[in-house]
Amino acid sequence: MELEASIRARVREIIASRPGKDRAQLLEVLHEVQGAFQSVPRVAAEEIEREMGVPVTDTYGVVTFYDLLTDKPTGRTVLRICEDVTCHLHGSSELVAAAERSLGPEGEPSADGSISWTRCACLGLCDQAPAAHLGGEPLAPCTPAFVEKAGARHV
Repeated sequence: MELEASIRARVREIIASRPGKDRAQLLEVLHEVQGAFQSVPRVAAEEIEREMGVPVTDTYGVVTFYDLLTDKPTGRTVLRICEDVTCHLHGSSELVAAAERSLGPEGEPSADGSISWTRCACLGLCDQAPAAHLGGEPLAPCTPAFVEKAGARHV
C-alpha cells in the first residue's frame, strides 16, 4: 500500500507540472510516468483517470499502441531494436541475436535491473539502418558488437 501511495503521489506531481489536465497532455504524462517507474503501472493509470478524467482503458490503449511505452517492468535503461522493413533488410536480426546472447530474454530486466531490451517498430532512422535506441538515444547504424558491449557493461 505504501508503494501504491507513493506512485499515486508522484503521478499527481507529474500531472500538476503540465500546463493542463486535458487529454492532450496524456502522452507527455505517460512518458514522464514511465521515466519515473520504468513502466506505466496500473495504479498510475488509475490515478491518471482520477486526475485527468482519461479512462484506464484509454490510457492502456495508448500504452499498448506506442512502442516506447510499456506496462511491464523494464530495466532502468532500455535498448530498443528497430525491426521495420528497412532495418530488417539491413541486419536487425543480427542485433536481436546479439541482444539475446548478451542481455538475455527480450523484455526481462537484467539481474541488477539496469537494462532490458525489446524489439520495436520504426524509430525514424531508416536512412541509417539498422537502428536502435539505448536509453532514448539513437544508435544508427547499430552493430551487434555495440549491442554486446552494452550487455557487458550492464551484466
